[in-house]
Amino acid sequence: MMKKKFFVTAAVVSSLCLLGGCGRVGSETLPSAKNEEQPSVQEDDSRAETEEIENTTQISQEYGQEDADMDAKVSDFSYDLLGFHAQDKNPVLSPVSAYLALSMAGCGADGATRDAFDNVLGKDMEKLADDMMQTFPSKSDVLKLSIANSAWIDDEFIVNDAWMDTIQSRMGAEPYQADLSSAETMNRINNWIDEKTNGMIDKMLTEPLEDRSRLALFNTVYFKGKWEIPFEASDTYKEDFYLQRGQAETVQADMMNMYATDLDYIANDFAEGVVLPYQTDGNQNIAFIALKPTGDTDVRDVYGKLTEAVMQDILVNKQTVLVNLKLPKFEITFDKNLTECLKNMGLSECFDMEKANFDRIGESKNGDNLYIELVRQKAKIIVDEEGTEAAAVTEVLMMCGAALEPEEPKELYFNEPFIYMIMDMDNAMPLFIGILDNPV
Repeated sequence: MMKKKFFVTAAVVSSLCLLGGCGRVGSETLPSAKNEEQPSVQEDDSRAETEEIENTTQISQEYGQEDADMDAKVSDFSYDLLGFHAQDKNPVLSPVSAYLALSMAGCGADGATRDAFDNVLGKDMEKLADDMMQTFPSKSDVLKLSIANSAWIDDEFIVNDAWMDTIQSRMGAEPYQADLSSAETMNRINNWIDEKTNGMIDKMLTEPLEDRSRLALFNTVYFKGKWEIPFEASDTYKEDFYLQRGQAETVQADMMNMYATDLDYIANDFAEGVVLPYQTDGNQNIAFIALKPTGDTDVRDVYGKLTEAVMQDILVNKQTVLVNLKLPKFEITFDKNLTECLKNMGLSECFDMEKANFDRIGESKNGDNLYIELVRQKAKIIVDEEGTEAAAVTEVLMMCGAALEPEEPKELYFNEPFIYMIMDMDNAMPLFIGILDNPV
């Protein structure tokens, strides 16, 4: 029986009051919260028509550049996020999951706290989140990609209707009211995550949230796909995987092989790799990218050079060539506290109990201040002959306180540490990104 291959991410934002005493609001699902001067008339109609066409073209170009700038912002956020953990063994994160979870909190920030979110996530984080919700979802026989958001509001918290309107209209967030510190609510949250991730993540919370919990925001991203060109299981063998570039220490890994196949080859002056697309329904263009150093460069030196602009240049210049490919099967789990790296990226204000300003989210009746206490993500990825299976959970804990084909196939062997991504190829936006140090 063919195994299902899919990729899932889930994100959670939990808010707590350091002190009790916020206003009660119920226990069921919330309802939805809800002169430029005209140019003078031209005597020459054809000239006016020409000017109108030129103006329309300029506006179109400006909007296109704006969208490109927004995509670049989230892509750079992606590379920076993993970059702070690149020295860990087998690091892997879902930047999109983290971005969407933080955006739900960020659109409720104000003052200097909002400025920090704008600097890290972009001033148009709501628009970009909306674009993701509109363009990513896809459901067909060959590819499934879905994103879901929910807001769980404690009975003791008064939520701001305008903020709720934003996360519902922009991100399709499902609102719920409950006693967040109860075991019943913990089970309801876990069941919601289990359903939205198709069972890939069946439990996010292992114990009820603290009594001070006031708000929990969850994001899930679910992907299921298969390689456009699958690997043959009969061509998988035990082979050496070199644990460090240029050194002799190896482990025996299940190495998948693909022989003399036309694949998209990518390279620049310090790295080379391959693009392995997933089967598509015509709406999505998602691929697995594997990238390794050339020469004597270390894989982490390569990663340190990656930016949105560098990846765009690499992808634009890809060439279809004949390749003999080796790629290890692997299964990796990574669990990391992201709080310090986000502070270093510029989100220090929101972690400060006194300075954080999330007034646009809501308020406690006793005036306690809302701030972020913890951001954590756990990710898992499996790669084999049929495709990719992966899952990630992001937790944001908040509290209140005061070319030409060569004659011979190119040999591209990923039998040493390499960088990999699950990439939205239309926007060069990483959905998942990691470094494989050891496949076993």
